[in-house]
Amino acid sequence: YAILGPAAVTFLVGLYHGDSWIDLFMATVALSVAMIPEGLPAVLTITLAIGVARMAKRHAIIRNLPAVETLGSTTVICSDKTGTLTRNEMTVQQLWAGNENYAVSGIGYAPEGEIRQASHAVDGSKNSALSELLRAGLLCNDSTLKQGDHGWKIEGDPTEGALLVSAHKAAIDVQQLLADYPRLDAIPFESQHQYMATLHGRAVAASRPVVYLKGSVESLLERCSTLLGADGKSQLLDKDNVHAQVEKMASQGQRVLAFARLSVSPETTAIDHDHVTQGLVFIGLQGMIDPPREQAIQAVRACQAAGIKVKMITGDHAITAAAIAAQIGLDDTLSEGEIPKVLTGRELEVMSDAELIQATTGTAVFARVTPEQKLRLVEALQAHGQVVAMTGDGVNDAPALRRADIGVAMGITGTEVSKEAADMGLIDDNFATIVVAVEEGRAIFENIKKFVAYILTSNIPEILPFIAFVLLDIPLPLTVVLILSIDLGTDIVPALGLGAERPESDVMHKPP
Repeated sequence: YAILGPAAVTFLVGLYHGDSWIDLFMATVALSVAMIPEGLPAVLTITLAIGVARMAKRHAIIRNLPAVETLGSTTVICSDKTGTLTRNEMTVQQLWAGNENYAVSGIGYAPEGEIRQASHAVDGSKNSALSELLRAGLLCNDSTLKQGDHGWKIEGDPTEGALLVSAHKAAIDVQQLLADYPRLDAIPFESQHQYMATLHGRAVAASRPVVYLKGSVESLLERCSTLLGADGKSQLLDKDNVHAQVEKMASQGQRVLAFARLSVSPETTAIDHDHVTQGLVFIGLQGMIDPPREQAIQAVRACQAAGIKVKMITGDHAITAAAIAAQIGLDDTLSEGEIPKVLTGRELEVMSDAELIQATTGTAVFARVTPEQKLRLVEALQAHGQVVAMTGDGVNDAPALRRADIGVAMGITGTEVSKEAADMGLIDDNFATIVVAVEEGRAIFENIKKFVAYILTSNIPEILPFIAFVLLDIPLPLTVVLILSIDLGTDIVPALGLGAERPESDVMHKPP
């Protein structure tokens, strides 16, 4: 309308002046060509493609081309904790079994270290509860620990890998244990249930099959009625004491897993969720540390300087999440080391949409959150006018990734479903890579504004002679072919130059 309207007016004014309609038609076509930024689609596409290539070199893979521009407008980044803000290098540091606490020495995946109590090494085989805790962590496990050319490594989930290492430090004969307790069936971990269970037969015919479970304290504790004592006998379960131990570990930034068992009838060869609803024996806790990435700490500060809010959304315990958030400095309204406010999944369940929209503005940490609640959080932030980037790796994260303005999938731990639903993938699963992508997105956004302004303003001196031709009745200054040639030479090449400019030094010190 903006181009064809003035062209039509020019044609009608010329007719009113008595000019030849053939000349007027040629002038109108030339005017339209001069005004239309015909190089804009090509320049825009090439500029976005340049941004995609830059981001790929910095470990961010863009699957949806317009996402490059949207990244520059991001106002909130919702990130998972484990592996994204933290190193995803789990190491078990504390154990609690039989109402007693133990420390585990050594770091990393090398099975070098020992289990100690009051600075003395402990023989796990002489403590039934401790031995059973380590056995549960080893059997209820889908990962493997292997020694390669470059040291020890985990094939599978790092959390499960840490449990394998803690069992090795107790000098457990892994191969013999697996032979004594062959796996018959398993219930895989699902976020809505927050536990995994495995059914094991016994090599000794007289022994009954046993189910081992590991998961969140909340999910297992409510199913347990007794506690396994240090002597191997069941005793009264003090749930308040268990919660106190969990809070003690979590306050140190440790991720805490609970373990339980259940003996089943000899004819049991398969299990489902109905088998483990009640009557479990609580075995104990394993607390593991996953320190924050140094790059993530710096990246969060860069986001805060750029006016971007960062929110942690995790399935971990609220106290653990709060401790890690404090170490990272996630809430810039608090002083250093101050513990931020946390909302849990159970609190989110009872909130109306209006209450959730209000709660998301003042909260930086969300713990024990399910994938369904991730979707609600995205919608609540968007309802508040935010442009949201959301990270995810599981199948159930796909709706939230799809709903977010920028869905970010994990390249290492992410499922194929999450990658298909996302606009961007992280090769290194590192939060800092998201910030790098935002920086590139802002630069591309600024470049688009530059060349759009250039193309439109450079067309003005092309339009004025044709307006003068009609109003002053002077000869047509340029033919249609000439004006198109000028456009191709003066529009596309300089615009491409503007589109390929590197980010300005202060691009991350401006608001979105």
